[in-house]
Amino acid sequence: MENLLTIKEAALFLNVSEMSLRRWTNAGKLKCFRVGGKNERRFTRQDLESFLRITEGRVPLGISGATVEDASHIAHFYKDADESVAEGIQYVACGLSRGESIVIVSIDDRSARILSGLSDLGCPVDKLKRDGRIVTDNGRFELNEQLQFLISTTANFPAGKGFRLLGDMTWAVEKGWSLDDITRLEAKANHLLTGSNKLILCQYDLTHFGADVAMMAFDAHSLTIYRGEVKQSPYFIGSSCYG
Repeated sequence: MENLLTIKEAALFLNVSEMSLRRWTNAGKLKCFRVGGKNERRFTRQDLESFLRITEGRVPLGISGATVEDASHIAHFYKDADESVAEGIQYVACGLSRGESIVIVSIDDRSARILSGLSDLGCPVDKLKRDGRIVTDNGRFELNEQLQFLISTTANFPAGKGFRLLGDMTWAVEKGWSLDDITRLEAKANHLLTGSNKLILCQYDLTHFGADVAMMAFDAHSLTIYRGEVKQSPYFIGSSCYG
């Protein structure tokens, strides 16, 4: 048998966390061997390469060990701000590990907590901000101004590296946005996902937003996250209805 890789070596090979490998092997998605008295996981390069071929065109989300289709637009529903911050940190850290640039649009307190969490993980946040690899914003009052910010910011990122956008939509509440404003922004955001290696994660606090906003989010996003589960949105219509 070919040389076996440890879980640490396999995680580096796939550019994912060891926790993700544990979830995938426990779920039977990725083959592994168990060795030694501690029943430790071992992997073959052939099995890892096969797994990559199966998941070709998918990228690690950084949340719950999930992989998603490239250029996905995802809605995360939550009721606890701590959950929003924790998921945001994982999502952004995953992108940074892949060389992606980051846009965070959120209220100041949430952005600060996410940046602090990234620093705790060893990310050189100050340098990344100086280099323009992490850009933060607390949202704009006008739709066109917000769109222009997103378009110009993502256009200035290094070509070919991709980006991740994280938007905790609580900022829109603070800015007095209407449901129509948010709906139009979400529809236009889909146009940012041309090309490869791009993701958008929009977070919705269910203690701030009602059923009408939640249903809009189901319409506008191809994937949803709730209670740690990533699922296809059964109502996704993208920008087809909103332009």
